[in-house]
Amino acid sequence: MPAQLVKTLLDPIEAQDNQLAEIWLKESDHRIANNLTLVGGLLRLQAAEIVKRQRDLSPKEALLALEEASRRIETVGSLHRLLAQRSDNGDLDATKFLRDIAEATVFSQTHAGRACLTFLSSKECSVRAAQALPMGLIVGELVTNSVKYAHPAGVKGVISVMCDRNADGGIDLEVSDDGVGLPEGFHPQRAESLGLRLVRVLAQQLGARLTFIEPGIGLTVRVSAPA
Repeated sequence: MPAQLVKTLLDPIEAQDNQLAEIWLKESDHRIANNLTLVGGLLRLQAAEIVKRQRDLSPKEALLALEEASRRIETVGSLHRLLAQRSDNGDLDATKFLRDIAEATVFSQTHAGRACLTFLSSKECSVRAAQALPMGLIVGELVTNSVKYAHPAGVKGVISVMCDRNADGGIDLEVSDDGVGLPEGFHPQRAESLGLRLVRVLAQQLGARLTFIEPGIGLTVRVSAPA
């Protein structure tokens, strides 16, 4: 085949590839800018939470606040590493991403030795890229709460994270533990702690239904996001 003919056939394909690459880069830049704005917002919320206490933090409290901020930022970084391995803007299997977030959260906690983590996903946990970050942040907050509060006596507990398709074609994301459950009179849908406020806001961003279930032993928090 003559070289000129080959060039004539390939030029439109190369131009299309370049155009797709340019669109992908613009979308990536847009997503990074949005997520950096989110990181700034998370840090401001953390600062406001500290100011609300109206007292100086102890060194231990300051360290815990920095660790929480670091964990949330690392969640954003983990998603970008995942997206950088892709060449399109389609759905992604968030199974590994969510598992990594859960594992890193348990590992980073001061009392990490008190929790054994299991991750359950019977099918591909396929989500849109825009859904992945809120889901990752929700998992981080809920796993943190389980590590901190599920077993106040200090016994080793089990935390389970599940991501799967529901009957409506959407995603069910669950974080469960085998601990003491919610304190009497505690209403998580109205709680003012930063972690639960974030969970509620992020669930709302996903258009998801947020449910707190006490099955008799422990607590299950379910986030049901539409397809």
